Amino acid sequence: MGKFFGYFWIVFILYFIFAHPAIIYYNTTPYDHLELVDGKKALAYLGLSIFLWTSVFCIAFYMIYKYSFQTQKNIASILKSGKKIQAKIIESKSTPLKTKNFIHKKVILELDNFNQQKIWHSMEINDSRPNENRFEEGNLISILVDESFSKMPYIILDGIKSKVNYKLYFIWFIALLVVIYYYAFSYQLENHGFGWRFLSFDHPLIISPLVIFFICFIFWLVFVKLMGKNSFRNKESLELKFKGEKTFAKILSAEQTGTYINNQPQVKFELEYTDSLGKKQHATIKKIVLLTDLVNIHQKEKEIFYSTNNHQNVAFTDDLNEI
Repeated sequence: MGKFFGYFWIVFILYFIFAHPAIIYYNTTPYDHLELVDGKKALAYLGLSIFLWTSVFCIAFYMIYKYSFQTQKNIASILKSGKKIQAKIIESKSTPLKTKNFIHKKVILELDNFNQQKIWHSMEINDSRPNENRFEEGNLISILVDESFSKMPYIILDGIKSKVNYKLYFIWFIALLVVIYYYAFSYQLENHGFGWRFLSFDHPLIISPLVIFFICFIFWLVFVKLMGKNSFRNKESLELKFKGEKTFAKILSAEQTGTYINNQPQVKFELEYTDSLGKKQHATIKKIVLLTDLVNIHQKEKEIFYSTNNHQNVAFTDDLNEI
């Protein structure tokens, strides 16, 4: 069922990127009076189209490279110089995702961070030798952490082996050929002897890349700016968990901000805590709270992690342990 919905959304998005603009354009655009169209304007549209598609393919290539060759390079660097930490598996579950050579597992680890503070950390592991039962509950394993948190994926399993998936490069290349072919196809179909004068702002050669940028912006806004920060699944939260100090904070106030994510309210917590030097510090935490948990927000105190370099950078221990 999960794969079905994944494929459905891929087809749904591809439809609105390519098919929908083409259907509207080719059913509503006449080719009358092309001789009256300003040639300079048509060339400007052609330049805009080439610029948009070049940007799309350059950004796509960079992202593929970043999550393939660059990530592999980062993993090699972490294996060589990362900080090794021993961790105990306190929970291990196999996921529905399976391949021919691997069993995919999600494990929750208990370990000490850089400041000897007890933390939990979840990892997803491709187990290539499941018969050895290396990732069962109670077992000890070693992880390596990039101390600078500058090399994604920042935290890896000791001894991990990685390889580049060239399928994405193949898909990128095929998509490039398709777009180049469509330039030739649309020119042959629509020029009617007047060159690129048929090209207008609502042509799929312009609208489709604009839709791609719009969809990417929506995904970035929702999953990075909003849900990313509010779910604590980001680089800053990982660094706080592995480098921060633990203490109890007094909750001075807890009020809803009026912001909602997926119909769940955002709550602003005003905190007071004492740092490792005995100084009183004040900080604020904004987080999404389930409607069913609103009755529990007015606690007197709660355990937090704080950064020794920035006392305003704090998070509840419970939230950090979920990542």
